[in-house]
Amino acid sequence: MGRLRGVRLPAEWVEKAEVFLEDAERHLAEGHFWLTCFESHQAAELYLKSLIVAVTGFHPYTHDLTELLEALKRVGFTAGEDIVIASEILTSHYTLSLYPGERAISYTRERAERCLKSAKSIISWVKEVADP
Repeated sequence: MGRLRGVRLPAEWVEKAEVFLEDAERHLAEGHFWLTCFESHQAAELYLKSLIVAVTGFHPYTHDLTELLEALKRVGFTAGEDIVIASEILTSHYTLSLYPGERAISYTRERAERCLKSAKSIISWVKEVADP
């Protein structure tokens, strides 16, 4: 699974991710389901990139969470199947949620809850493999 030793996740990345996560929870309660999915994606993306930055000093320019997991695998962090599935659930929402009329899906409470749960799983995994 990999573990950092004496390196902390960059505070600015984590702070931004936490704001997105808080907003996702608030927007779920307010019924803005598309926004919950987008913000869930952003929170997970920022946490994954924070781990990459902590280890390598740079981050890939992608919004594809599965690509970020692959980048982490190359530096010794292998996510379990549940984290891979969570990244697959979230990745498309970076684009789909933003463009009205181009959605191949509808944004429901159930979808928003699934996105938020997926983000939280990814974030928990990042926190688990990084030193507190």
